[in-house]
Amino acid sequence: MKRLTIKQVASANIRVNKKAYASLFLGILLAVFLATATSLSAWGTIRGHEEQMAQLVGWMDMILMDKPGVTDEQLRDTGYFNEIGHVTVNAAAADNSSICTGWYDETAEKLMNRRMTEGRMPEKTGEIAAERSALERLKLENVKVGDTLTLDMQPISGIGEKKEFTLVGILNEQNVNLRSYYYENETGQYLPAMLVSPDDTYAVGSAVVHRVLTYAPLITLNQVRRHLSTLLGYDGYYGVSRETGEATYDDSGWERARKTVDRIVIWLVLGAALMLSACIAITSAMETLLSRKTEDIGMLRAIGATRRQIRRVYGSEAWLLAATALPAGIAAGVLTAWIVSRLSSGQVAFSLNIWLLIPVVGLSAVCVFIASRLPLYRASRQMPMGVLRDTSLLRRAGKLRSHREFAPGNLIAGRRTRLHPLRQAGAACMIVLTLSSTLLLGELALGLYDRGERQLPAFQMSGTFPVTDQEPFSQLIMTDSLNRAEIRRIEAIPGVSRVRCVTGFRANLLMDEIPEYFRPRKVYNSDNRNGIIPPTLSALGGYSGETEWMFYTPQDMADATARRSYDWNADIAMQTIVQRDLLCTQLGTTEKIVPVYMCAADLDPAALQKYVTAGTIDPDLLDSGEEVLVYAPTVCGKKTEAGGTVVECWLYPQEAREDEWDVVIRNDAFRPGMTLKLLEAAGKEENLPDGYMATGTDWRNYYKDAEYVQASAKIGAVLSGPLSVNNHAMGYFTVIMSTKGAEALGMKLPGTESADIFLTGNPSQAEETEMNNRIEQIAIRTGSYYDNNLRRNREYMAKKTGQMMLFAGLILLFFAVSVSMQVSDASRQIRSETRMIGTLRAVGADLKTLVNCYRLPVWLCAAAALIPCLLFYVVTEIPGLRVFTNNHPAIMIPALAVMAAFVALTCIAGIRGRLAGVTRQSIVDNIREL
Repeated sequence: MKRLTIKQVASANIRVNKKAYASLFLGILLAVFLATATSLSAWGTIRGHEEQMAQLVGWMDMILMDKPGVTDEQLRDTGYFNEIGHVTVNAAAADNSSICTGWYDETAEKLMNRRMTEGRMPEKTGEIAAERSALERLKLENVKVGDTLTLDMQPISGIGEKKEFTLVGILNEQNVNLRSYYYENETGQYLPAMLVSPDDTYAVGSAVVHRVLTYAPLITLNQVRRHLSTLLGYDGYYGVSRETGEATYDDSGWERARKTVDRIVIWLVLGAALMLSACIAITSAMETLLSRKTEDIGMLRAIGATRRQIRRVYGSEAWLLAATALPAGIAAGVLTAWIVSRLSSGQVAFSLNIWLLIPVVGLSAVCVFIASRLPLYRASRQMPMGVLRDTSLLRRAGKLRSHREFAPGNLIAGRRTRLHPLRQAGAACMIVLTLSSTLLLGELALGLYDRGERQLPAFQMSGTFPVTDQEPFSQLIMTDSLNRAEIRRIEAIPGVSRVRCVTGFRANLLMDEIPEYFRPRKVYNSDNRNGIIPPTLSALGGYSGETEWMFYTPQDMADATARRSYDWNADIAMQTIVQRDLLCTQLGTTEKIVPVYMCAADLDPAALQKYVTAGTIDPDLLDSGEEVLVYAPTVCGKKTEAGGTVVECWLYPQEAREDEWDVVIRNDAFRPGMTLKLLEAAGKEENLPDGYMATGTDWRNYYKDAEYVQASAKIGAVLSGPLSVNNHAMGYFTVIMSTKGAEALGMKLPGTESADIFLTGNPSQAEETEMNNRIEQIAIRTGSYYDNNLRRNREYMAKKTGQMMLFAGLILLFFAVSVSMQVSDASRQIRSETRMIGTLRAVGADLKTLVNCYRLPVWLCAAAALIPCLLFYVVTEIPGLRVFTNNHPAIMIPALAVMAAFVALTCIAGIRGRLAGVTRQSIVDNIREL
């Protein structure tokens, strides 16, 4: 007789019990399918983001600007780079030196990934393709493909020429993102925003070559800076962020890894949740299957089968089913990932990575192994006598005690819970997941409601702060800036209701004496701490160095003069004093000049009222220029054990206690009704001397050509605390005026620092596109940063809606699984306790009494599941651990309690239905049920 093998036994069991194995096969198929679909979708999310960045800034990782002393061979020999492309720049526009012409070699063309939004690439001399923003900045916004352009060009190291080009194409916008504000090379050339043929030459001129590179695996910009500084120096190159699509000067790789995890976290959570459900389904199916084979297992153990052989017999059944389900599960997962990529609008890119399927198969195998192992271990521990008698129960039954009051339902439920305390652990975990998903869904929904209650600007623009580090007394008049004329153009766009502006600029207070409130204070008593001159605190903050120069005595000036050759701070202070004296001579004044920060904004008096410490805010007097507001914070400083300084400027005066801080600077100089004499000096950018090489004559000429405004206004109110004007946070002493008040005082408002644009209603897609294009053109023309909050809000809402749908699906999934687990577990108990149920019915127990025998564990599970959710609100109150901007425990805790009760009642309803089926049989059938 041929020897019977374990695999033959397993195969025979499957053939004989096809229906019993169907649920196990479906659970395994589900595990393989989910592992494949979620893994490919997560990988597709990463690939989709990479392709979006490639559309925006190409495929390069780093840009090396004009380093002729470094060869390609040297770069390759470092082992830090893979591909190296060359970008040649041969000229710049005479009107704007940051707009360059040039061409790419083959590798650079691939890495730059340039696309044409219109037309084609230049192919011969006299043809040019340009970014639309470059044409805007050259005042050629109305040209179109086919037009002839006449440009004044400045060749590299050559003589300017007037060139004629035929515009053959419009390039995708790329240079706006790749332009680095950290570095400008010696020739002042950037990457080309206009492409020409390599045959385009100039009578006199040369060219510079920039390089675009990709990193070797696991290399980051910070590693390049740390290890290749000898070869490359410390400047002249910057990274291309694969996360934001912008030039960056610092990239350790951690931020990219963190954001990559953020992008795929939904797939990870979804995959983990679904895989957990699949594992529970496999475990439940195995439990049900093995419970029907209790006598078979007992007989096998009686004839000498070992525990390992029992696990092999019934474990082989699971592996045979897994091998059958694997191809179908993978095929279904691949199809699902392809469908997701087609429905995701480019967010998920389908990529069938064969190597990714290997860990998918491994993950599926792990799920099958873990999910089937626990039931198999329980089955293998079955002893022959265990078939006839539950010896484990008999051992623990001795601990039970009699009760005087006989309530059969409660007694049976309580004793079952004490005898099997961990039987409901899996169900409790599923209820925890159900409530956690409910908590996250509720907080997301409430967060969106809070966001909808706030009126957010549809568009935001930010210009530049027109000040110079070379001297603190004046501001610059910028040619291209977001000025009032541009603001009026924005206000004239159809659909725009208002534009809320903040203009930051610098002016001076003319004072008889400088108040002690402005005197810098040292947190450390020593003048030198570990070889480092300790910083000082001042209510004015810092401008071009510290502000001690305002309080210098003749002896201090003599000391600073002696230190100028080796002390940078002393040199800056003495230079500032020279500039102050020259400015006083120019004005013919002997008053003290104190440079301060000024803020002209469209004010909301109601929003500022809680920061008022003295006086009142009168909007009419502010708009007429008769009054201004003064933000005079209480500045606190404290030494740290590490030798640093903690500075706090946003405390209310009553919150700043001297016993808690080493230095406290309080306002004792500015009161409501006090008159401020203001001096504004506006210089031209082209007249600004080089602060480090300038002579007294240079500064004298600069002040001579500057424009001056002198005005006076009374202080209407003094403010303090964590003040923010139109989302523009204050930090140090600031004179605040309304925009109309600044104009009434005759102030020369420079370029607007920030502008919030509000709309009359919700525009259609076509209207939004039209507004976006017009505002974007103004931003490009004025060199301003620009954000479309409508698009950002749509993306944010889509992201949050996706998360909410995910959690809603998880709630349904976990709810169904938790109810199914408890009802299935109770059903198995009911099936095995039919004779007990018949006995209880014989002595008069009704359906309610029978339900009482099984409901206590259900309520205990629901109550235990509430505890982690309550701990969530306790833990997230710890600084740094807050998950949401605002928590809503007053709403969510009752909602979670209701959800837990609903889960419990649903489980009890299912158990009641199962018991009702049993009670429909006769009592005699119940008692004789085997």
